[in-house]
Order: sequence, then structure tokens, then C-alpha cells
Amino acid sequence: MIILDSLLIGGIKFVLDKVASAVNEEMNDEGSLREELLAAQMRLELGEMDEEDFVVLERDILARLREIRDAQRGESSGAVSLGGGFEVDVSFRGGDEES
Repeated sequence: MIILDSLLIGGIKFVLDKVASAVNEEMNDEGSLREELLAAQMRLELGEMDEEDFVVLERDILARLREIRDAQRGESSGAVSLGGGFEVDVSFRGGDEES
């Protein structure tokens, strides 16, 4: 029973790690963000989106692109945008700090 449980938990952990990795890669892909911005511009030109919605979407996409570039340079502020107006402030502590 214990072997079955550990195999099941190990398998679930493996799958969840792969899903988290794929989500992280998609969120940090500049190409997909550029494609999303281009699609929004086309919807605006076709009249499927109004100017206000486009401006909000464009602002969010450009902010995410800046965050990705800053993170690649190691200048991340610790704030992570989740889209939809949600932002999470993340901070990390090394193990060498005194308590």
C-alpha cells in the first residue's frame, strides 16, 4: 500500500511539475505576447474591439514584456503581474541571513 501511494504521489508530482514548467514558459514567452498584441491590433482595426479595451490590453502586454526583459537582466522588482489587474509581490530570502 505504501509503495502504491508513493508511486501515485511521485507520478502526480511529476505531472504537476511539467504543467508548471509549461505555464511558466508560456508566461515568459515574448513571442506569444507579441502575437497577442498583434491579434488585438487586428481586432481593433476590424472593429471587434473598441479603443479603450485595446489600450488596457496593450498596456498590460507591454508591462509584461518589460517585466520579462527586466527579469532576464536580473533587475526584477519582485512584483509579478498575473493579468486581469492582479499583481503579486514576491520576495526571496537566502539562507545566509541572520534571524
